[in-house]
Amino acid sequence: MRTALLAGAVISLVLLGACSGGTPSALTHEEVQESVQQLYDEVSTLDQSAKSSLDDFNKALASYSGGTLAAGELEKALQKFQDTASDLSDKADDIEISSGLPDDVEKLLLEAKDSFQKAYEIKKEASESADSPGVTAEQFDQMNKNADIVMLYGISKLNEAKEAVGLPDMKNSK
Repeated sequence: MRTALLAGAVISLVLLGACSGGTPSALTHEEVQESVQQLYDEVSTLDQSAKSSLDDFNKALASYSGGTLAAGELEKALQKFQDTASDLSDKADDIEISSGLPDDVEKLLLEAKDSFQKAYEIKKEASESADSPGVTAEQFDQMNKNADIVMLYGISKLNEAKEAVGLPDMKNSK
């Protein structure tokens, strides 16, 4: 009898361990909202850095074209632009999606993340081609526009996720 009780206790512990250690528990509604908002905040920070970096580079380029910036200073501005684009691409790759999200929200966030990764990769390629003699200003501009289009798709998926969890859309955030 004692052996049967001991065996029952061991089996119960094994079953409880399997139940608690397997799949992640579902997040509360507030935790889901927080996860979606966190991704939005990360993307907003990356986007602001990208816009600022491109603006700084374009200003340097305009100054160089206008004769008020030396070639060495333009080279420094280009290097800074390339470094920032590479860093943003890496940071987009490092964005993590919380586990335990509802399947529909997780799918939307993964699509958004994938779009952001692709957009920043295009921006990185654009920055690397900025000093290439084979790339015209129009081609450089088009690469940045293509990245923006991919980014807009990611933003639309993030907006869908925000709506699905009851958060306001991006234009009304912050």
